[in-house]
Amino acid sequence: MFNTKDFISSQEGKIFLAGITLFFTYLISIAVLYLLSVEDAKNLLVMSVTNLFFGRAAGISYGFTVAFSDTFIIIMNIAIELITVMIIYPLFVLSWNKSLKIDFLRGFFINVKKQRIKYKSFFDKYGKYGLFIFVWFPFWMTGPVVGAIVGFLIGIKHYYTMAIVLFGTSLAIVIWTYFLKEVIVLLNQLSAHSAYIVLGLFLLIAVALKVFKRKNK
Repeated sequence: MFNTKDFISSQEGKIFLAGITLFFTYLISIAVLYLLSVEDAKNLLVMSVTNLFFGRAAGISYGFTVAFSDTFIIIMNIAIELITVMIIYPLFVLSWNKSLKIDFLRGFFINVKKQRIKYKSFFDKYGKYGLFIFVWFPFWMTGPVVGAIVGFLIGIKHYYTMAIVLFGTSLAIVIWTYFLKEVIVLLNQLSAHSAYIVLGLFLLIAVALKVFKRKNK
């Protein structure tokens, strides 16, 4: 049975509260930006949603289409993914411990468990280092939420998992940002709309992967 007081005092509860606090801080930052520039606030919101639904590569690509600075793109995308991890990870722990039934995340949690089984030998062999590589390696498209939950499933402590995921995710976002920037610079020689072309490509890939996964369930 779910006990709010026990949850708040637990490590995962503290992580969840920190995530909620960061989430509202992020919303306030968008509101403040709105007062300074409606267009930039709208673009930041769209970049956030794009990252959440289509992945970091798409989110970063959108940032380039609206001419956000490299530093701004990196910081905001790290914030988006960190907030997501710190909210969903504790909910998974609650679900795993059967303290709370979360129907809308059930399908996602099942898929994560499949990832754990798929890479079992890899994680058994490399442990924490394997988790870092799993989260960091930018072309695996694993994402920090999946990495954090896998960290829990292989027995890594909560705060270690958060530290590994944060560092791995931050490094991956930095790599993606400068890699895509170079790609866009090269493509600019062919088209002035290269940033939109890159964004469209990643949106197409994300949609194709989602359709493929649904067909193979």
